[in-house]
Amino acid sequence: MSFRNRLLLTSLAALAIGLGALVVIGNVLLDARVHSEASNQLQTLAAAQLATITVEGDGAVRVREVPNDSLLDRRAWVLEGQRVVERPAGAKADLDQAAIGLARAHRYGEHDGPGDVALRVEPVRDGSGRTVGTVVVGVSTESLEDLQQQVLLGSLVVAVLILFAAFFALRGAIDSALEPVAKMTAEAEAWGAHDLDRRFGLGPPRDELTGLAATLDGLLARIAASRRHEQRFAAEVAHELRTPIAGLRGRAELALGVGAGAADREAALRAVVAQSERLTETVDTLLAVARRELDPSAGSVDLVALAREVDDVEVVAPPGGVPRAEGEEDVLRRALAPLVDNARRHAESRVTLEVTSGDGRVRLAVRDDGPGLDPALGDRAFDPGVRGAGDGAAGTLGAGLGLPLARRLARSCGGDVVAGAGPGGCFVLDLPAAR
Repeated sequence: MSFRNRLLLTSLAALAIGLGALVVIGNVLLDARVHSEASNQLQTLAAAQLATITVEGDGAVRVREVPNDSLLDRRAWVLEGQRVVERPAGAKADLDQAAIGLARAHRYGEHDGPGDVALRVEPVRDGSGRTVGTVVVGVSTESLEDLQQQVLLGSLVVAVLILFAAFFALRGAIDSALEPVAKMTAEAEAWGAHDLDRRFGLGPPRDELTGLAATLDGLLARIAASRRHEQRFAAEVAHELRTPIAGLRGRAELALGVGAGAADREAALRAVVAQSERLTETVDTLLAVARRELDPSAGSVDLVALAREVDDVEVVAPPGGVPRAEGEEDVLRRALAPLVDNARRHAESRVTLEVTSGDGRVRLAVRDDGPGLDPALGDRAFDPGVRGAGDGAAGTLGAGLGLPLARRLARSCGGDVVAGAGPGGCFVLDLPAAR
């Protein structure tokens, strides 16, 4: 059963239970009212009949004639002891027998008689309080019971009509409320694996379902960004591994070439070892990126101490020191290494590592006095395979690590690598200060 039908049936069941309870309670109250009305009539008739009775000194019971006596004569029985003094004319035999039986048994109070008749038995007492006779009065409850049945039938009919009306109203309301879900389902079924920019686009959240659509749009955006991230990562991996593998193959082919002497083979083997080390370092760096992105555990590092690990460079830091930066020391060391190697490759005479802080950030700027980054490249310098106009490689820097992977390493720690302002070359490792 669909969610729409379950919701509709649940709503109708709850409404039916509520209507049933109202019908039962209403008819119970009506029944109590009917019995109360019959009891009041019986009490009135009994009091009127007792008012017409006179008990003489010898205990004889006499019934006086009073106005409207014919009404009492049709509904009352009067007994002196066990003897019937007066009975209604034309009373049915079973009713007459029941009333006299109750009187002779002295069963005072109200009783149900044959058919739709209620009976009330009252004692007749003399001046000393001694019971000398009995009065029985009866009223027909047929009209009240007919009214009660009509009300019951009418309430059931109204309840059924309400259920029918509620069915159509609830179905329309549920269909309208679930329309966004149906639309989202149809759109999602039509999307392909490469439709990364498709969104449900139901507008600002107006209720729970449109809020869900907005949340799913945000989730799809994050998934799309993650997929592009992985595509970019795959491109960077391919680019970074291509160079050392090509070098290994070239050196091996040189060593196997015709006419290669022992010196050539030794040089080729040494180059193979160097390229293997470069390849190993590249793979280790890629694994560090993957581990950091899967488990971005908190950590902190002293960027000043990290900068002072680098040989043959000048380190500039504020006298009072800087806060520790967020990130893992080994990951940030790998991110810093290609920036330093790039600066050394392009510097004319000096490389400087400048550590600063502010606005909750800690920055390590790698500066050299070389020609600097080609302004035409801009942020494209961080794309895999992009090279500058000169001999230096703007996108393939030291030991198999390029600017793209250096930036990825920094971003895995919550930071970034950006091109800084000159003169000379400058790349900045920008990280959040540790809390």
